[in-house]
Amino acid sequence: MPLPPEQRFKFFVFVVESPSSVDLYHRRSEGEIIRQAVNLNQIPCIVRTAVNLEAFEASLKIGLTEEMKIFQGLIPILHISAHGNTEGIQLSDNTVVPWAYLRQLLAPINSALNNGLLICLSCCEGYAGTRMAMFIEDEGYPFYAIVANSGKPLWSDTAVAYSAFYHLLSKGEFIVDAVDAMRIASGDQTFFVETAENSRRGYLEFTRSVNLPAAQEQLEENILLEEPSHLAKLRKVGEK
Repeated sequence: MPLPPEQRFKFFVFVVESPSSVDLYHRRSEGEIIRQAVNLNQIPCIVRTAVNLEAFEASLKIGLTEEMKIFQGLIPILHISAHGNTEGIQLSDNTVVPWAYLRQLLAPINSALNNGLLICLSCCEGYAGTRMAMFIEDEGYPFYAIVANSGKPLWSDTAVAYSAFYHLLSKGEFIVDAVDAMRIASGDQTFFVETAENSRRGYLEFTRSVNLPAAQEQLEENILLEEPSHLAKLRKVGEK
C-alpha cells in the first residue's frame, strides 16, 4: 500500500556515471535514461560524468553538496553507474576504486545525512558493495542501504529496473517493494537491497563462527602435505 502524498519520501537523484571507452563510443549513457525517466515523475535528477578518480571524487565531495544546496528539503539518492566486480568499481580510465576506498568517500556523506544515504550501485556485481559495511570496529556506516545487482545484468535490464525503482519510490512505495518490482520489470531476479546494519551484523556473526585455532592447525597440516621438493624451491627463492 503506497504512502499518502504527505508522507512520501522526498528526494532527488544524483547520478555519477563513469562509462568505459566502448560505452562512450557507442554513446551508451545510463545517466540520461535515468534522468529522463525520473523527470517524468517531476523528480529532479542531475547527471555527472566522471572519467577519472579526480572527477569521481569531485562529484561526491563538491558536486553533491552543491546540488543539495539547490534542492533544499530533498534527500539525495546517490546513483553510481560504472563497470565493476567483486573488488570495486572501474572508472572510464580503467582506474579501479576498491570498496574500502569508496567507503572512505561515502562515510562523510552518510554521516552528514544522519545515516540516511541510499546508494544505487548500477554495475556488475554491485551487491559486493555491501562489503563496505563489513567491519569489526564500531564506527559510522558508509551508507544506510544499497540497491544493487549480485550478477552481471544487461544494459537494458539496469535501465528498466532503476527506472521502475525511482518511479515507484515517487509513488510512495517502500524501498523493499520497489526492489521487488525491479525484478519483475527487468526479468532479472538478482536485484537486491541491503542495509549497512544487516551487512555488518552478518559479518560479525561470521567472524565469531571462525575457529582460528582449528584454521591454523589445518594450514600447518597443508604445509606438511606439500611435496618436499616444492617447499625446497620456495626456500631457495629467498637465498642469495
